[in-house]
Amino acid sequence: MTVRPLRMGRAGPDRQGKLTHRIRCDVGRMSVRNLAQFAIRHRWWVIAGWLVFIVGTQAIAGSLGGANYKDEFKLPGTETQTVSTLLRDSGLDSQNGIDGNMVLHVNNGDLATPPAGVVPALAGLCKPGSKVLEIATPWGGINCAGAGTLQASSANHRLIAPNDPRIALVNITFAGGGSFDQQAINRVYDTLHQLKTNALEVEFTGDAFAGQRGSSGGGVSPEMLGFIAAFIILAVVFRTVGAVALPLASAVAALVSGLGVIGLLSHAMNVSTVTPELAQLMVIGVGIDYALFIVTRHRRNLLNGMSVPDSITLAVNTSGRAVLFAGTTVCIAMLGLIALGVSFFYGMAVGVAVAVGLTMIASLTLLPALLSFLGLSVLPRKQRRAIRAGTYQRSQRIGFWTRWSDLVARRKVLLGALATAVIVALAIPFFSMRMGHADQGNDPAGTTTRKGYDLIAQGFGVGYNSTLTLVVSGPQVQQTAEQVAAAVKNVPNVDPSSVFVPPKPLTDRITVVSIKSITSPQDAKTTQLVKNLRSNVLPSVYRGTPDHVYVYGQTAVYTDFTHVLSSKMPLFIGAVVLLSFLLLMIAFRSLLIPLTAALMNLFAAAASFGFIVAIFQWGWGSEMLGIGKGGPIEAFAPVLFFAILFGLSMDYQVFLVSRMHEEWVHTHDNRRAITVGQRETGGIITAAAIIMIAVFGGFVLGDNRVVKLIGLGLASAIFIDAFILRTVLVPSVMHLLGRWNWYYPAWLSRITPRVSVEPPDDQLAVVPEPSDRDQRLAKV
Repeated sequence: MTVRPLRMGRAGPDRQGKLTHRIRCDVGRMSVRNLAQFAIRHRWWVIAGWLVFIVGTQAIAGSLGGANYKDEFKLPGTETQTVSTLLRDSGLDSQNGIDGNMVLHVNNGDLATPPAGVVPALAGLCKPGSKVLEIATPWGGINCAGAGTLQASSANHRLIAPNDPRIALVNITFAGGGSFDQQAINRVYDTLHQLKTNALEVEFTGDAFAGQRGSSGGGVSPEMLGFIAAFIILAVVFRTVGAVALPLASAVAALVSGLGVIGLLSHAMNVSTVTPELAQLMVIGVGIDYALFIVTRHRRNLLNGMSVPDSITLAVNTSGRAVLFAGTTVCIAMLGLIALGVSFFYGMAVGVAVAVGLTMIASLTLLPALLSFLGLSVLPRKQRRAIRAGTYQRSQRIGFWTRWSDLVARRKVLLGALATAVIVALAIPFFSMRMGHADQGNDPAGTTTRKGYDLIAQGFGVGYNSTLTLVVSGPQVQQTAEQVAAAVKNVPNVDPSSVFVPPKPLTDRITVVSIKSITSPQDAKTTQLVKNLRSNVLPSVYRGTPDHVYVYGQTAVYTDFTHVLSSKMPLFIGAVVLLSFLLLMIAFRSLLIPLTAALMNLFAAAASFGFIVAIFQWGWGSEMLGIGKGGPIEAFAPVLFFAILFGLSMDYQVFLVSRMHEEWVHTHDNRRAITVGQRETGGIITAAAIIMIAVFGGFVLGDNRVVKLIGLGLASAIFIDAFILRTVLVPSVMHLLGRWNWYYPAWLSRITPRVSVEPPDDQLAVVPEPSDRDQRLAKV
């Protein structure tokens, strides 16, 4: 049998006449190589260490009562934050906390009197640790800081629907101060949900109960669906149980330990309630992909005649280094969210970055240890038998990617133009994107929040779901409040019958005027109402007085939130793009390659943004996805989406261009470098993309609209990136640029550090003589 030798770099005979190779060494490469060798030599300890770490994090989190996720909205420099601070300093936490509505609906009669069991259940909420401050009902109020019993004198008959007396509201206010105890809210929901009977329908709406889904759900979870899809795709790619199981095992270890660490983190800082789902989405996707790249390189090494330990070491030291580079980019992009200065992102960014960091560590430690146990079983049975018998020969078939890469080289202008046209067409809706907060009318039809929203719209009008509070502060608050009430009744889009001034101020310097809009909370007219009140209507009332009037409430909070994020988004995007440009410039010693990558990533973002605008805002096919008629794009989704997408796009760019760069270093033939790089990485990149698309697409089956948006948006972005950009547009542009792809000024080369990503010399290995090789294989 003739063994096909590995491609050699510079080589020369040593003093004994044996062939040796000059392999560059740097600290980063040696550390990765040594890490792989340590994992192989001490595989039992590595696996035991991961098991201890997983069990330990889960046990500690459990001893603390589980995770303590909270949503915190602090918006420095905004009217929302000014009002929040004013209410807190005045001891008015009940006005500054999160609230929600229990919606009651009876089939017969009316709700002039409370249904049996409702009042005792509400009074029972006033217990230590419940975090309930006060409860407003049509039959009286309950002050949990006071007697904790129903006070009929505080009855609010306005909470019975004027259009349908069979519908009534119970408003529950929780302690806030900018962050909220989700576990306490869940306990309240679990208690009150039991009031539902055949005669009494009980639903829940409002920010406090946004995470409750009621009767919706069931079936296969999005996470499990992602694993099933990944298993099927890996089975098609690898065709052996061991190679399929190990990427999944590595991802599971990273996921379980990552969720445990995030749960611990939630006790040290405010971590958003959406963080666990986002971490699951990221870890499952990138974890399987990272392991896929390493296992694929390991299998190729084995087929080139290497021993199992050497093959694993080389795979980790090449593809593993690319994983380390790409994963670090994802972490940096996520941590960049902190620069936005919005506390809502802090815990989310740190939590997801930690989870992705653990995914990288699992790929570089746990995966090599498991691969060393598997030996040649990572290959299909036929290949194993051929290698052990010494009869295996690599096929030189001309496959799809060989033909496709040659076609792109020949038709680069035509294919590049077609790909550009597709990207532009997909990006068109992006320019009409409206950021805001989608109300609960967009929740799936079977959820308690959607049912409650529809009942409120039926009994009170759709505008009742909006929450606008005019906070009056100053020495003449009652007089100013009455003037404000008279002025706002004539403002377009204000429901005059909803304007309400309490009979006495909350304190001697603060009172409120509550109003409702005619339009729904997510309607652009409601946002415009907030801006009109702040800019035109209210200043004309309090100007010349010692008082001031602020616009507060749910719609006002999200208006400020949107303004803060949209104003900082260009800076954030610019910083992420610049960072990725610098990383790729240093890695590939080129100016045009990182510039091309940055532009391609922006194209992918614009096209995928356009896709989600068409569905989530314009409503194309939205009912089939269970997201209502369509509404504004969540204000924080674009920056979060961009951070994740840019990091993931770098993965494919690194794996594609690193192979091209390797060929360029050997041949200095640009056409050959591009075609060989695309030919040898196209299959694995598209397989990895399909796995990522399946994982992200599975989250569309969840109930959370934001998670649906992120999942579908990322799935579409990965499809565009892998099947249009990396497959067509990037190689077409690089063919057109020619040798300019690799231009790097000498003065810049001298001042920039040298960091290699899967350097060509790392493929250098001495292929042993047949007898020596047979001895190595016998040890497997």
